[in-house]
Amino acid sequence: MKQNKALSRLAFISAGLIGLGGSASCMAGYQIHAPGQTMTLGKTSNPSTILSLTGNPASGESLLSKGENLRMGYFSSIGIDIETGDVDNFIDEVDELKDALDKDDLTLSEAIEIKDKFDDILPVMGEDARLTVGLGLHVPLMPFAIRSDLLGGVLSFDLQAQGIFDTRFLDDSLDIQLTGTDISLTTSSALYVKGGSILTGSVGYSREVWNPAIFGLSTNLYAGIQTNVYKASLNKQVIALENILEDDDVGDAIRDEFDENTVDTTQVGVDLGLMWALPNGQFGVTIKNINEPEFDYGDIGKNCASISDPTRQSNCFVALQVFSDEIALSETAVMSSQTTVEGALYTKDKMWLLSGAADMNSTFDLVGRESQYVNASASYFSNSYIIPSVRFGMSKNLVGSELTTVSFGTTFFGMLNIDLSASLDQIEVDGTDVPRYVGFNIGIEEKF
Repeated sequence: MKQNKALSRLAFISAGLIGLGGSASCMAGYQIHAPGQTMTLGKTSNPSTILSLTGNPASGESLLSKGENLRMGYFSSIGIDIETGDVDNFIDEVDELKDALDKDDLTLSEAIEIKDKFDDILPVMGEDARLTVGLGLHVPLMPFAIRSDLLGGVLSFDLQAQGIFDTRFLDDSLDIQLTGTDISLTTSSALYVKGGSILTGSVGYSREVWNPAIFGLSTNLYAGIQTNVYKASLNKQVIALENILEDDDVGDAIRDEFDENTVDTTQVGVDLGLMWALPNGQFGVTIKNINEPEFDYGDIGKNCASISDPTRQSNCFVALQVFSDEIALSETAVMSSQTTVEGALYTKDKMWLLSGAADMNSTFDLVGRESQYVNASASYFSNSYIIPSVRFGMSKNLVGSELTTVSFGTTFFGMLNIDLSASLDQIEVDGTDVPRYVGFNIGIEEKF
């Protein structure tokens, strides 16, 4: 019971790292959590949602119809997604290992049996055991777009808060320790926790730059630029599994480490976009973060002897002496530039729409997960406040987790958006198969 309380407290406090630092699918700028309808529609600009502004910067001009001068979200997006590594019953295995480490009356045969089992399990956990939680929230009324006659185009503004919490398992050998007649098990296996929050303010501008007639059809080429100001607070820790067991004050140690080892960084990123609109379709390209802003983590495994708290000092030495060849003790996260192409076909009234997008290169997010997505979606947008709109989507990560996800969304009363997403890949938890990834989003925005 003592161990379970400690682990529960650790999980609660660690999840709170997301919020303490500041106030899976990435689009323009940087998105930890795909907001609103984009969870289903993917990286395609769509006239049904003002959140297309978080994608291609050129979409602002196309989002405002003729005679429309202002469009905004009311409470456009709040959501969460959870992704796990490809390991069955991870929590159960950790609980069993914790029980073994804390057992006082082990016999030699019991210790050998447990060691034999975990000699096989620990490397698998070290390779694949991972839990990542992403959160996203748009400030009320954001984003919004306003047409400017003076500038001859559309100005867009956005303000959003995001959080990410990532836990990996670092494996080390399980050893039998003999102290007189006492037999115990010991290991330096640990949890590697990385967390952060990002507050992003964005200002964009888009306008028509060319309107050629092709085969007698009127077309429009839009161009856009968006500047994103990021305020990121990042923290990481190595937490030895044995310290979770032995120290009732582990929660205080984690909080102290967070307070002293969180690094705040403010950077600016620039996105560019083009959108070519046809009578029944559109094609676009987005280059996000062309200047590749960088964000620092606090160091771990440094100046361990100067740390007075015994739990924090122990975790510091474990990071330095056991895992320094596996993880970076000093780290800078880079928002690498990424190019995305998109296309859509739709009916004249834009009620029926097929769309797709593909990343041209892979990137790593702030906690080190690699992604390069392709996605496709089909949607029906009801021109009624009574008949709901519906949308279906599928996305594939070509690298990293290589997860395939399916998504469904609906819009009630022309304003209330609800979107759900889950992976086709599953793991087993307590005898039940569950998706490795699940996501949920809800929001209210102005009907287009």
